Amino acid sequence: MIEIFSTARQVREFYESFSQNSQLLTKAITISEFESKAWSVPESVLADEDTRMLLMREAASFENFKKLKIPHEFMAFLQNSEYLFRFFEELANEEIEIEELDIYDTYAEFSEHITILKELSERYGALLKKNSLHDSIILPKSARINSSYLASLKEIRIHLEGYLNAFEIRLLEEAKKFCNIHLLVPITAYNKKVKKWLESEGIATSLNTLAECDLNERKLIKEVSLYSGAPEIFYQSFSSSVLQAASVFEKIEMMVNLGIEPQNIAVVLPDESFAPVLKEFDRFHNLNFAMGFSMERSFFYQRAQAVLKYAKNSEIEERKRVERLAIQAEIFNELSKKTAALDAVAKLKTFIKEDDPKDETDIILSELFLFEKFLNKTAPLPFLDTLQLFLKRVKDKSLDDNRGGKVTVMGVLESRGAKYKGVIITHFNDDIVPKRSSKDLFISSSIRAKCGLPSIEDRENLQRFFYDRLINNASIVTISAVENENKLPSRFLKTLHDIKRLNYDESTYVDIIIQKNQTKRADQKQFSMEYDFFGQPLSSSRLKTYFECSLKYFFKYIKHYEEPKQFKYDAKDTGNFVHDILYGVFEEDPVSLENMLKKADEVAEQIKDKYPNSALWKLETDIWLAKLKTVFDNEIKRYKDGWRVFKREEWFERKTDGIWIVGKIDRIDKCGDEYLLLDYKTGRIDIQKSENRALEANNFQLEFYTLLCADLGSISAAFYDLNKAKIIEDNFFDLKKMRLMEHLHVLKNKKEFIFEASEDKKQCFFCSYKIVCGARV
Repeated sequence: MIEIFSTARQVREFYESFSQNSQLLTKAITISEFESKAWSVPESVLADEDTRMLLMREAASFENFKKLKIPHEFMAFLQNSEYLFRFFEELANEEIEIEELDIYDTYAEFSEHITILKELSERYGALLKKNSLHDSIILPKSARINSSYLASLKEIRIHLEGYLNAFEIRLLEEAKKFCNIHLLVPITAYNKKVKKWLESEGIATSLNTLAECDLNERKLIKEVSLYSGAPEIFYQSFSSSVLQAASVFEKIEMMVNLGIEPQNIAVVLPDESFAPVLKEFDRFHNLNFAMGFSMERSFFYQRAQAVLKYAKNSEIEERKRVERLAIQAEIFNELSKKTAALDAVAKLKTFIKEDDPKDETDIILSELFLFEKFLNKTAPLPFLDTLQLFLKRVKDKSLDDNRGGKVTVMGVLESRGAKYKGVIITHFNDDIVPKRSSKDLFISSSIRAKCGLPSIEDRENLQRFFYDRLINNASIVTISAVENENKLPSRFLKTLHDIKRLNYDESTYVDIIIQKNQTKRADQKQFSMEYDFFGQPLSSSRLKTYFECSLKYFFKYIKHYEEPKQFKYDAKDTGNFVHDILYGVFEEDPVSLENMLKKADEVAEQIKDKYPNSALWKLETDIWLAKLKTVFDNEIKRYKDGWRVFKREEWFERKTDGIWIVGKIDRIDKCGDEYLLLDYKTGRIDIQKSENRALEANNFQLEFYTLLCADLGSISAAFYDLNKAKIIEDNFFDLKKMRLMEHLHVLKNKKEFIFEASEDKKQCFFCSYKIVCGARV
């Protein structure tokens, strides 16, 4: 009997189970391998992903396609084509004709959109056939059963985790004619669709059992209880995502101390982008990352991505990145040129360097070999498009983890059918669990129900099924999530029973984070190192942070520790909201109070989704919209005095005394030949009232901005107190500007830096890093 499993991991574990005895091995394969061999498409080969994308874009080259609001520009289409593919693939797998959707017209443009999608599907299918290709979209209609392959199998047992779509059910019905099929499937409250399908086949099963069915004879062979006992489940929340990394290692240690072997522990990541963070803290290589490591972090990808970013945005940060990565300047002259396959591959190879890790280079060269074959079959593309297409290909590849860790780290799909005694689940947040689907762009829930397509509830139940199996097969389970003003735990938690919430001091987890970075907490308040202060462009805020507390600067700009929010809404939210309102209002001249108030309300409505959704925040924004009436009155007066808005939220960069300085200025007004730089303030304004205080100042924002805009000519700068609708100048501006230049000169010539905690404890009170440095305030 051939054993067929959902994942390659299950196949591997199946073979490993025979390693300790001399029993004759049974053959095992994955279900994807089985399906690929069970169907055949005569005189056709499977299209690769690059070809599919180009053909779909070609198919979309008709006038009405614009009405779908999906951009046709190369990179934008590359990013959005996923919605089209998933839509067509789902219809194909459920064997539903696109015309069936039109019966259930739910909004005015629906019928037109369905007509456009139908035309797109037909054009795409025609292009595939023209090139003797097929893919998962046209496979259900064009495939023929491979009877000789199925007959050679004789007898198979499919280990099903989840449910079957209509195309897979049809495959089983056809396959039964040529071989005997046993189905081994868990029956739970979350995969009742499988139970219902089996009942339609005359096979009755019970909930919470592992059922083995003979599909040929249409009978239940046996069923056993699915779970032997209830696991212990613990839950804890964190204010910051990164602290979950510390929790993972603590929970692994706890489980090992309880007698669980490391190889029987799994860390499951609903958000797989957290894997690199875990790897960063895995000092002793205890972890084995089943998903590997994304090639996005490879040197090749970083260099190529830097070129793309610079091509789109040539600001100084992108330019400096290109210089730091030693990328050949000539490449930028080639981006718009259409390039033949051989030349394109040669240019792509220039992003490979001799000292790159061999495993990375091997993957790149292997992909380039296949990519060149693809390019040879297509018309020459601009090199920029070629680069974007190849990066998408590389992004989907991963490096194997060969470090030998015993604790497995995996994604949710990879966990199908897995049994571990200890399970650690991170990021159990409502925006991640359940995972949202991109298939609903064109089909509403009501149409899904009427057409028999999987509903949102069906998809969520499938995910519940995976978690239910994983959790109830374990002895101990720990679940963590981020809880703050923007993050809520998943509603799936409510379906779990007897959860114990862990109470803890969050600062204890910081110890693990700091230990990884070879620093100390509480008893080490300073760090000495060589440092180039101007190795990156200097902003006013970075300079201010250094003068306020150099240890905070160390954590934020050198160690790049995540800075968690600490309040129901952040003061920055208020400032950003007011900035957004003023930016929108001053698109027009301030001549009418009525128009300005109306515009403010319109902008507030447009940007509301960017900000917190709470009664407290609504009150805050209403107060500010009322306050701005006084500001608008003042602006109308200034307009009559001859002042005009010259720039809004403008980014500047300039070199002064050999130092690159950068910054965004809230507003620049102009009256004749005079320029006035304005910095909006919604809170307290830091103005020194004596010369001595001015000499001790650590905030040089206005002075810094005048350096940025020195090329304008006659300029002055002031704070705009939005609470009082007053423009406030700094009486010690010239003194502070002189002091700023002295500081820059000192920092430019400084090589050794000591980063230490500020003696001013007021700086610690609202500091996001006070736990990290051990401050007690």
